[in-house]
Amino acid sequence: MRVIKKINHNVVLVDDNSVEKIAMGKGIGFSVTPGERFDVATADKLFVLDTQEKVRMFTEMAKQIPLAYIEFSEEMIQFIAREIASPLDSNIYISLTDHIYFAIQRQKEDSQVTAIMLPEMKLLYPEEYRVAAEVVEKINTRYLTELGDNEIGFITMHIINAELGERNSLNSLKIIEISTAIIHIIEEQYNKILDKESLSYNRMLIHLKFLVKRLIYQEEMPEEEITFINQTFKKSKQYRTAELITKFIKQTYQLDVKDNETIYLAIHLARI
Repeated sequence: MRVIKKINHNVVLVDDNSVEKIAMGKGIGFSVTPGERFDVATADKLFVLDTQEKVRMFTEMAKQIPLAYIEFSEEMIQFIAREIASPLDSNIYISLTDHIYFAIQRQKEDSQVTAIMLPEMKLLYPEEYRVAAEVVEKINTRYLTELGDNEIGFITMHIINAELGERNSLNSLKIIEISTAIIHIIEEQYNKILDKESLSYNRMLIHLKFLVKRLIYQEEMPEEEITFINQTFKKSKQYRTAELITKFIKQTYQLDVKDNETIYLAIHLARI
């Protein structure tokens, strides 16, 4: 392992068999020289950022944020990775570290930022929301802050972004927005509030999130021959509601919904 460059006194970019890694530890960059051997035992943390752009952004961030905050954020990322089943994009090392540091500074300055779509996040991403709430609790304990629900919402978004491999929240918010709108249409059509504790409802939520994600990212649903659909089913309340939702998505968001997607949505509606 060799030194590529010193980022600051506590952070060094190193080469490990042609893989660039970020090494962190108090004072490890103080006297290093590019090209010399790097003793990995001196580093407290070692991780990979998978693109040059991420390395550049982390380098800029590390010049502005104290090592203690970077190390704490890395602890939180490891905690999130253990709790969340989906793999996390390495961009979370940049986005979450930056967010946690400035959230603490905003708290000190009594400057509050309002989170948006908080109930929707909790509804559609309950595991991510739960983990984010634990992260906020850990921040408050470590830094004696009083961060609340707004910060849970923001950190939930960072987790969702990392799951999607997104740098910003535009597509994440769109998934939440469209999924929430679909739920409202379903409740209007059935003239009732759905049982959010039921297994069938949670299965439908999972289906909605993946449906909207496929539409936004233009991912093809695996083609399957559906033989059990007949005219009676197409006249059912479930199918007509699914068609209404399909039309809404096409007209409002200009997203193309395939016939199979409409059918599978109708099937999920039949289960609730």
